[in-house]
Amino acid sequence: MDAPKPCKLGLALSGGTLKAAAHVGVLDALHKMGIQFDCVAGTSAGSFVGALYAHGFQPQDMVRLVDDFPGPRLLDYGFPLVSSMITLTRHRLWPKWPSKAFSLPSGLLQGRRLERYFRKALKGRAYQIPYYAIATDLFTGFPIVYAHPFDRKEGPEPELPTMLGVRAVQPIDDVARVVRGSCSLPGIFTPVVIGPHLIVDGGLRSYVPVEVLRDVGCTHIIAVNLYRLEEEWYPESFAHVLTRSFDILLDETIDADIKGDDVFSIAPDVSHISFVSFGDMKTSVEAGRKAVYERQEEIRQFLNTDTFSGDARTNIGQTKQKRTKDSVSPALKITLR
Repeated sequence: MDAPKPCKLGLALSGGTLKAAAHVGVLDALHKMGIQFDCVAGTSAGSFVGALYAHGFQPQDMVRLVDDFPGPRLLDYGFPLVSSMITLTRHRLWPKWPSKAFSLPSGLLQGRRLERYFRKALKGRAYQIPYYAIATDLFTGFPIVYAHPFDRKEGPEPELPTMLGVRAVQPIDDVARVVRGSCSLPGIFTPVVIGPHLIVDGGLRSYVPVEVLRDVGCTHIIAVNLYRLEEEWYPESFAHVLTRSFDILLDETIDADIKGDDVFSIAPDVSHISFVSFGDMKTSVEAGRKAVYERQEEIRQFLNTDTFSGDARTNIGQTKQKRTKDSVSPALKITLR
């Protein structure tokens, strides 16, 4: 079997919690410009939007998902304080008790309902383009790239690419579980066990996953960066303090993530939108569209530079449909049981 051709035009989607609805607006605007991507990589909430795109969801389909998002019904509380007290008591009373004898939630939210939501959204769909999700292994502290390189030819799966500076590259066996792990902000969501790894938010190590796309051969990368530290901020809860601390840590890494002539960075202004406000998701979508519309000419120039070569060049202004017949779903509303 011939080796899969390198990707040319890549899309890197950052984390951003509920603000990641802005990714949908960006994709909608780029789609209307006639731009489609050869592969996609996502971190945290961006890994879910990336999974939707890789599975053939069109932007209008994603907009419907935003409109029908279940919101608070996805919250399954883990009561970490209670579980921590039980664990401490167990260690004091039975110090030799095996630490893995039983497991208790170790986050404010368990994340099981969220995983079920991801699973229902992607049910029955096959990959249309290569997809990469970034997570962090709590055991080693290293990033993990969960990869589905994708090859339309029949036969064994192609080998996973070698990625520079990455400790582990793993195949995707269960995309819903991988996405849940990539979204598991420590302290907020319970970490996810996948094989020998204990997985949490990929944003700890790669908030905007540009390097992954370089490693798989992308010559041009559009990176959507939702990071922007809110200026008028005041803590209202434990979660606010934790996520603010996380945001501050990101400040030193993002510039390095998106640096390079092969990267065009789009940064929708969602700093004024709360990360826990379900009602602001539609506003985030509009912010994503606006960020693209304001820079259409720059994007066209970037895609038409001499360094962009190969069969994957996008014909600006002409929307190319390379998806299978299941690209547009007739009914996207996901009901929870």
